[in-house]
Formats: sequence, structure tokens, C-alpha cells
Amino acid sequence: WPSEMSRRVTTRDDIAVVIALYKANHVLREISAQTGVALRVVQNLVKRFRDLGEDELPAPLSKSVRSNPSLTAREVKERNPHLLSHVSLRCVQQALHDDLGFKSFRARRKPLLTKRQKENRVKFCKKYEVWDFETWRSVLWSDEATFSCSSKAKRLSEAQRKYYKVLIEV
Repeated sequence: WPSEMSRRVTTRDDIAVVIALYKANHVLREISAQTGVALRVVQNLVKRFRDLGEDELPAPLSKSVRSNPSLTAREVKERNPHLLSHVSLRCVQQALHDDLGFKSFRARRKPLLTKRQKENRVKFCKKYEVWDFETWRSVLWSDEATFSCSSKAKRLSEAQRKYYKVLIEV
């Protein structure tokens, strides 16, 4: 078991210190003692560092998932082959859920229009299907209500004419 001094590596700074000490040819047990990071964690970080090459630090898994929380466990595993090639998909799922606190959920599917909204639209169309173009020209539309215009109403825009034409045809 790791000693009480050891802790989990979660920050990029912890990783940088471990790698810097490794580059300075310190023994892994020494690195563990100096940083307070468990020996096994130090071994894994050094291995990942060697696999990635000299220029890249191994990023904590939590950082990549937090930057894009909609990733699935499979996508996380595929995007990090150097870190997770030897780990099963189920282990990645458990780590995301148990260790990092990411819960699996999917948004509920909802209809674009409810049954009541559809019925109201049909009622509206049937109520006004007998109106002619001149009657529609005398009505102003807004988000809140409809207003009747005076007889000196300005000409409708092309978009308004198309809209009213569609309503009349329905």
C-alpha cells in the first residue's frame, strides 16, 4: 500500500515536477519520496512520458474529459492510445464514473410541437382560411398580438406576402 504521504496526481504541475526529476536522473523511489506521489503513479507517469517522447508531458485524463464532457469512454480511449491502449473500455468507463465523477446521461427526446400546439395551429388555419389577400394586408403581426391597420396601410414586404400566401393556401 502507498504511504500516507502519497496522493493522487491531478495537476499538470505535479506531472511536470515528476518528469523534471526523472530527466535529472533521479531514482523513481527518490522522486516518489520528494514529491509525495505514490511510487506506482510515478512509474506510470515516467512510462507515459517515455512513450510520448521528450517534447510532450502526459496530460491528466480528467483535463481532456473536462474540456469536452460529451465524450464517450470509447472516444476517450481512442483519443489517448498512448495512455489507454493497455486498459479495457470498462476500466475507462469506471474511472470516468467512479474516480472523476462523470455521470452517464442523455438528453430526453422531446417533440418539436406538442399535440395541443398542433391542434391550435390547425384551428387557426381553419378559422382564417377564408380571408382574402386584402384582409390579410390589413393585419399587423407581432409576437404578442395581432393589430388591425388603417386603410392607408403600407405595402407588404415580399417576405410578408409569401407568408400570408402560404397561410391562405393552407
